[in-house]
Amino acid sequence: MDHMIGNIHLLFPCLQKGIEAYILDSKNRIYLIDGERKFYKENLWGKYISFLPLTEKVKGITLTGFKYPLFEKDIEIGSSLCISNELAEEVGTVTFADGVLIVVESHD
Repeated sequence: MDHMIGNIHLLFPCLQKGIEAYILDSKNRIYLIDGERKFYKENLWGKYISFLPLTEKVKGITLTGFKYPLFEKDIEIGSSLCISNELAEEVGTVTFADGVLIVVESHD
C-alpha cells in the first residue's frame, strides 16, 4: 500500500511538467488533473469515476453530465463526496477553481 500511495504522489511532478501519466491495471486507471476535463463514456476505463483531492482542498468543483451532479462545491482531504460517480450522458465535464484532483476510473 505504501508503494501505491507513493506512486500516486509521483504523478504530481508529471502533472506539473504537462506530461500525461497514468497508473493502470485491469480494473483501474488513476491520474491527476489540475483543471477542466471532459470525460467520454466510450473512452472511460470502467463504469465508475471518482474524484479525490490530492491537495488539502479542491475549490469550486462542478460536475455536469454525471449521475450525481455537483455545483461549485469545495472538498477537502477525507471527503467521500465525489467517490463512485457515473456518467449519465455521453460526455461529462469536471471544472474547479483551485487544487489538484486524483481521478480513478474503475471497473469495480
